[in-house]
Amino acid sequence: MIFYIAGILLMSGRTLKYLLSVCRTVRSGQVDREGGVLLVRSEKNTFAFSFFNYVFINPSLSGREVREIINHEMVHLSQKHWFDLLLVELVSIVQWMNPFAWICSALVRQNHEHLADEEALQRTSDPAAYRAALLNQVFNARLISLSNSFNFSFNTNRFEMMKKKNYSPYRKLKLLLVLPLVAVMLYAFADPVYTYSDSAPGSLIKDIQGTVVKEDGTPLAGVTVNVSGTSLSVTTDETGRFYFSDLPAYVGIMFTAAGYEPVALTAGSVRGATITMKANQRYANMGSVSQGLLVMVDGQASDLSLEEATKKLGKDFGKSVYLDPAAAKTKYGDKGEKGAIEVTSRSKAKESGIILPYPREDEADFPTFRGESFLSFADWVAERAKYPADAASRSVSGWVRMAYTVDTDGSVSGIKAISDSDPALVGELTRVMESSPRWKSPANREADEPFTSEIVIRFQLPDRVSNGIVYIMADEMPQFPGGDTELFKWLYGTLKYPDQAKGKGIQGRVTLRFVVTSDGYVEDVSVVRGVDPLLDDEAVRVMSQCPQWKPGKIKGNPVNVYYAIPIKFSLQ
Repeated sequence: MIFYIAGILLMSGRTLKYLLSVCRTVRSGQVDREGGVLLVRSEKNTFAFSFFNYVFINPSLSGREVREIINHEMVHLSQKHWFDLLLVELVSIVQWMNPFAWICSALVRQNHEHLADEEALQRTSDPAAYRAALLNQVFNARLISLSNSFNFSFNTNRFEMMKKKNYSPYRKLKLLLVLPLVAVMLYAFADPVYTYSDSAPGSLIKDIQGTVVKEDGTPLAGVTVNVSGTSLSVTTDETGRFYFSDLPAYVGIMFTAAGYEPVALTAGSVRGATITMKANQRYANMGSVSQGLLVMVDGQASDLSLEEATKKLGKDFGKSVYLDPAAAKTKYGDKGEKGAIEVTSRSKAKESGIILPYPREDEADFPTFRGESFLSFADWVAERAKYPADAASRSVSGWVRMAYTVDTDGSVSGIKAISDSDPALVGELTRVMESSPRWKSPANREADEPFTSEIVIRFQLPDRVSNGIVYIMADEMPQFPGGDTELFKWLYGTLKYPDQAKGKGIQGRVTLRFVVTSDGYVEDVSVVRGVDPLLDDEAVRVMSQCPQWKPGKIKGNPVNVYYAIPIKFSLQ
């Protein structure tokens, strides 16, 4: 027993020595963040290897070699190979007298390298450069057992495996042959490992793009399109078009532009749609205050500017009408020679029997649907609408835009299509909308009046990606604009750490898999290895907003390609 314990202490000391060596290298080397990892450059590194979130290289390596090494080591990090190495290291310490423990350790490490080579070759744009980088590594150096070395187990078999393009999934199951042995050795002191599944509700809407136009149908550029609850926003181009990648169907999309009424919809209702923005009566045609416009408020000339008068009226603002100089001078004399703005308050209009709509701006000004925002009505309708058999048989699909009014008693009326859509699709949405439960009046009683809005629902036959071929490997793999460095810069610049996760101290690395389509868009984002639903959902949300990629190619033709990426959440 004393001899056995002495062996454990000796092995533990050996491991501790290696750990201290790594720590000294980190402290003495040049540490930079590249591609989501900490890159340590040190003359002590005669070979490249990864250790937890660190990648160690020699400063003499070329930029191309560094990229290929990071590409390889990122696979180790994303697949959490360090966890496997930690387990086999513990087994080797406790079972140091058992030769099978050492065999198990070697097999696990060799399998790690094959897995890393397989995925790294899929990611690199030049497989030959990857193999050359491996050849350039010194392979007779002492290895640190808790790290993944780029050149570990460099032999003919590994190099031949790298040249193969079709990998059987059964090859990866070879590691299972050693699991019974590991299970027996670890049974007495194993701890349970809890995993989390991706529980994000609903599906993600792909290729969220549309066009914003004025009331006359001309494109409206410069409109800010914001995803509610996030900092993500885009601006429409000169053709009025905007684009987002995948977003949950229920998330709110807000369209705002100076001089126009804001429009609030959901991601599920804007894809492929044409959004019409109405001129904001407060500012429509008002020109510049510096031009000396005459401001008339409820029939009285005001010394205030239009902006000041509007602000003073607040919620009592009703409407404004612009008079050109000729009309203003005819009506008001010389005071109106530069034009005039006639502002009417809601209270003044009411005295004349005219009811002007309440200016809804705050959440309390809108009626609520089943305790949630009015935006959730579109999701409720989409969940209950069934694809009409007649429309499906005719391969009819597309967007349907429906208007509706919520009356003061909470009922829904005025349901009608405002898009040129197939009658079968319109009829199905009308059926569902007519069955709507009663809405709750706005919290602000002043806003308790009929509320008119619209929803846009898409009827879509099975999409092309789910039916088409998705390749695991391509001659040219998909690439984010600017490469992996720019990808991770964009990711971590967009990422928001969930407050609940912070409060619970939840952190870790979420590995995602997605499809980069032949058009370069990111689709079908899913969690391969999760940490917690809070972090998993945030990772999916961010990746779903990813800008367009350069698509992968086979024989020069763009194809759909699977891609995987790790996203690290750290409270440090």
